[in-house]
Amino acid sequence: MQTESTKNTDMFNVTNESCPYHNWTSVARDRCSNPVEFHCLTDEYGRIGWVCNEPVWVEMDMCPVFNVGAKKLDTTSCLQTRCPLHSYRSNDIDVEYACRYSMDKESLSPTTPFTTKATDTNKHNIGLIVALTMVTLITITIVVAGIILYKCRRQPNRNDGSRDEESIDLMQGTPIETTNRAQRPKNVFDKAKNFLTKEGMVVITGVQGSGKTFLAKSLVDDLYMDGNIKKSSVICSLSELYFGASDKIDIYIIDDIFYELQLYEKFKETLEALNEFLDRAEKTPVIITIPSYTWVCNENEFDNKFYKVHVDLDEREESEKLTMLNTLKTKYDVSSEQTEKVIGLQNDLLVTSHTCIGFPAFVSWIFKQTSIEKMKKCLNHPLKMMSEEIFTMKKAETVEERGKFLVLSYICLRDGRIDLKNVDKKLLHSLKERYAPEFEDEDLSKYCESMVGYYLLTDENGFFEFDLNIMKKIVFVSLANDCTAFVKKHCKHDYVKYVINKKDVCPRNVEDYYTECFTKV
Repeated sequence: MQTESTKNTDMFNVTNESCPYHNWTSVARDRCSNPVEFHCLTDEYGRIGWVCNEPVWVEMDMCPVFNVGAKKLDTTSCLQTRCPLHSYRSNDIDVEYACRYSMDKESLSPTTPFTTKATDTNKHNIGLIVALTMVTLITITIVVAGIILYKCRRQPNRNDGSRDEESIDLMQGTPIETTNRAQRPKNVFDKAKNFLTKEGMVVITGVQGSGKTFLAKSLVDDLYMDGNIKKSSVICSLSELYFGASDKIDIYIIDDIFYELQLYEKFKETLEALNEFLDRAEKTPVIITIPSYTWVCNENEFDNKFYKVHVDLDEREESEKLTMLNTLKTKYDVSSEQTEKVIGLQNDLLVTSHTCIGFPAFVSWIFKQTSIEKMKKCLNHPLKMMSEEIFTMKKAETVEERGKFLVLSYICLRDGRIDLKNVDKKLLHSLKERYAPEFEDEDLSKYCESMVGYYLLTDENGFFEFDLNIMKKIVFVSLANDCTAFVKKHCKHDYVKYVINKKDVCPRNVEDYYTECFTKV
């Protein structure tokens, strides 16, 4: 392979390695100025290599190939089984086996499913390859038989009350087969659960929308299902933290006590209170969520007990991202037409990362867009697009649109949830005066239901709440920009998380990490 200093990114770089399917994103960023253009494929001579090139569309039953003579991407017929069943982009890493390339370490030749020009050397080596293949198959058969026999002898009693190993992974949403468990890399859920069960604590970091709270709740749900806990408690404020631990609680979720706009003095006070709480909690399991911005800016303040149980949701494997794409596609009941659009952007989604929004929220918002133009805009500026949509709704001429903003504002100021049987009429009427005087109170239920699947969802109690917590932040900031005094009066707890005084020293680089989700007054 060419060295970093001599590689030619716009030409075909022959390599003696398999394509980097397991760390595609990091390799793409390292080799191409635009990671979306990274390709790993074969040339017309069957050699594996990489190139930075604008992706092209490849038809079904075809595979991409780099034409060295013409110096461009081309396609060739797929001559094997498991060929692609639909059109796809040339740099799509989630295609069928026939269009993926790995290196045979014995002969250092690519195990490609097709070549456009066979060499004499390959013909002479066919007998050797067949012989090696037969020996390998016999060896694998013996090993597998031995493993099966060993497992049969040590299989535990099925009446011991333990859960079936073929369980549902809460983060991936797919069955985990026992035979694949040792082979697959641990995802963030497995890693977090391992820390929680062995160390009694896990620290989950990630940018807004990365799924910190979701992962924490999933871990608790899993422990409930196992029968390991009966009562949990969520701590979301400094005052609750000072209240201390109780021996009647089986597990604590400490969520949202740190936030991006937290000034250093307040951060230190919160961290000290957390350490005191952990000392008092002793052996009670604890799940702690911390924003990435807070974690990075104060990395020297957290001691080793936090680092040794740390799970970073901003560092997900490509395989886990792909699974999340499929899970979210099912959740939002994405149409076949929408699916085709997403397939065209799939590689862009996998290599695109934002410091201000996590992968789950980012993809969820992509799935809500109806046109390819909006999807592409969302790829580059997701939070700006959300903010513009809320602003347009607030300033709309029709009462229907302004009524939606009114309802979202009410939910935002009521801690992100609305119970239609217990509505704060005073707050609702205050919002009506400001944004939609024509709004009819009896239409509140209709407005809520119309926004389910896009802005809202319903919980197990029938309450309406934000589908994406990041949207709550954007609505809050939009309200605060209109009248900070009104917002502070009705929501003192969240006010300090989204509004900062200009006279205060603003946390460094907060505009990059927290864009569109705070305002200065």
